[in-house]
Amino acid sequence: MLREHRCGREQLLVMKVSGSAFTRFQRDDYTTLPERGDRPLFILLNLHWTYNDPAAMLAPSHERYIAAEQVRDVCTTVFHQFVSESIQHLVHEMGLRLFARFPQMASISFDGQNRTRDPIAAEGQAKVYSDPFPAYGQIRLTMTRV
Repeated sequence: MLREHRCGREQLLVMKVSGSAFTRFQRDDYTTLPERGDRPLFILLNLHWTYNDPAAMLAPSHERYIAAEQVRDVCTTVFHQFVSESIQHLVHEMGLRLFARFPQMASISFDGQNRTRDPIAAEGQAKVYSDPFPAYGQIRLTMTRV
């Protein structure tokens, strides 16, 4: 008898040079990043999900099976098309879209690292980006279907 389960896709690396913002956030003594209306974004993302009914992932028909490749495809599509205000905003949208696509998904967890590179030089359309800062952010979010 299956008592627990967790499915996942790890080490997903995604980068875009436009279409991500970092604005309207609460500042405190630890805030070091400036607000930006459009910035490059590079994240490493681990995803884990559970089923409403774990038997669905083991059924021979695979009718309600959630393929890791499809989860990846939904997340990378959202990443590239969605203009977000923050990484938290982005992964929340990914979760909403995954729940819409997979009604058999009970929960989705995101563990992401912001490894954004900053532009350090530009000439016309060409830009040069730095390595990510050594102190990068860790974003964790778990969404549960109610």
